[in-house]
Amino acid sequence: METAPETPRVNPFTRILAILRPIVVDRLSIVDLAEPESTIAGIQKDIEFKGFNVWILGFAIVIASIGLNVDSTAVVIGAMLISPLMGPIMGFGLGVGINDLSMVRKSVLNLGVAAGISIAASAVYFLISPLDAPSNELFARTNPTLLDVLIALFGGLTGILAGSRKEKNNVIPGVAIATALMPPLCTAGFGLAHGDWHFFLGAFYLFLINAILIATATTLVVRYLRFPMVTLPDATKERKYKRYFALALLALVLPSGWIFYRTVTEGIHSGQITEYLTEHVRYPGMEVVKQEIRYEDGHPHVDLVLLGEHVPDALLSEWQSGLAGVVADATLKVVQNRPSDAGLDEMQRLVDLYSAGRSDLADRDAEIRRLNDELAATRNALDGELLPNSLPGEVLLQDPGILEVHAGMVAERRRSNESSERVPWVDIVWDVDSTPERMAAQIRIAEWLRLRLQREDVRVKHH
Repeated sequence: METAPETPRVNPFTRILAILRPIVVDRLSIVDLAEPESTIAGIQKDIEFKGFNVWILGFAIVIASIGLNVDSTAVVIGAMLISPLMGPIMGFGLGVGINDLSMVRKSVLNLGVAAGISIAASAVYFLISPLDAPSNELFARTNPTLLDVLIALFGGLTGILAGSRKEKNNVIPGVAIATALMPPLCTAGFGLAHGDWHFFLGAFYLFLINAILIATATTLVVRYLRFPMVTLPDATKERKYKRYFALALLALVLPSGWIFYRTVTEGIHSGQITEYLTEHVRYPGMEVVKQEIRYEDGHPHVDLVLLGEHVPDALLSEWQSGLAGVVADATLKVVQNRPSDAGLDEMQRLVDLYSAGRSDLADRDAEIRRLNDELAATRNALDGELLPNSLPGEVLLQDPGILEVHAGMVAERRRSNESSERVPWVDIVWDVDSTPERMAAQIRIAEWLRLRLQREDVRVKHH
């Protein structure tokens, strides 16, 4: 008698994956949301640089240059929002993705025009600007790292994915801000205006990274979404071009990776050096007035300026050895006063006098604050017993015959006991002697004062 074959056992994990896979694929699918025709038309429309686009770019560049010059991030962001630089960059990536050689040529030409206009406009601004010192915003664009590569790549992916959807949105301005296309060109203009090739080359390298990575992301997404090809690619030539492009992209990215590695390494070393100095550089009566860490050819150099008691050479050698043990090749340079340095002794005396003067000023400021607090507390305690500042002026308006008015709170002692009470007192000077009309006016003003101050104990004296 034959037995039925056993049903193969299914791994529970495999069953779960089989259930989840269609759900995940449907959730992450982007192909059915793409609209190639409108995407291609929209990018083609933004490639050309002429007319309004040229003026808008020039104005935006000047705005961004001013923001970089005065270290204003908000101004730079505003300029990036109105910049039209994304058009030819995405046009280049689209042209490569759909094998449209004419679009590639047109995009490269317009991108070159846009970059030239941008660098020229920023160079002219920085030539006439009275602010010659480079700001932090300018410094930040001269050392692109691997992080900038990642920002450009994911920014480009975001831009083309958003632009290829059937439902359009406003992601492109955000991509322009995140990838920061304009500030590097402005910084290159600063370097050109001041003959600083470190600024020019570093900033232009950052612009190239942003432009090429955005274009690369556009090409990848266009190929993935299977946009219609203008010309069918030759398989052999395409493989060759892909190898060339990969090598060129690697050559472009490698320096940024090295800069990133060097930046991270310097940051770690600076933290280690600072920790060592904080824990070990101590001596009775000595004070560190300046501490600077600088890097030359990748090697850290620490400069210390000391004031106070003279530190022995043996201890300085110990600090140098300990620092080199924490960070290899680190050197320590110490500037301090020696016993024979009369000039530095005089400087120390002036520093001591300055410190003592600052201490006296601090004590005086504290005393002034204490007195102000007491005055405020007294005023708060008397709030409700003080007369309005406008009361004399209000009394003057009651009758044209009044010349002067004096008002205040006066302590009045009671006959029944030794205590006193503060009561309102108003002195009124008239222009003529008493007459029946004047006496009626005086009675009326006294009644008005009691009503105005909501007190029956108002004392009024007429002169």
